[in-house]
Amino acid sequence: MKIDQNRANLDTLPGVRTDAVRDERAAAVEKAVQDDRAADQVRVSTTGQLAATAAAAANNAPDVRPEAVARGRALLESGELGRDAGRLADALIDSLLDRG
Repeated sequence: MKIDQNRANLDTLPGVRTDAVRDERAAAVEKAVQDDRAADQVRVSTTGQLAATAAAAANNAPDVRPEAVARGRALLESGELGRDAGRLADALIDSLLDRG
């Protein structure tokens, strides 16, 4: 005797509904995913908010300050800027020592 199919065809059995089982499992998985999404939350501390605001302000600030450039040009043209190399060296050294 030859058997064409080794397993029973569940679709032809009366009272067996495989689609209903699949739909129930899919609904359970979808509900679990929605529950997980509802549980996920992020809260940023006030310090973090302040840091984000400061970073945004720094990013929006211009790279060149025109008033500082104008002041430097005026000092250079008047001879006030760069006339005392020793004082400039002392100021540079002091600023480096203050950092350390």
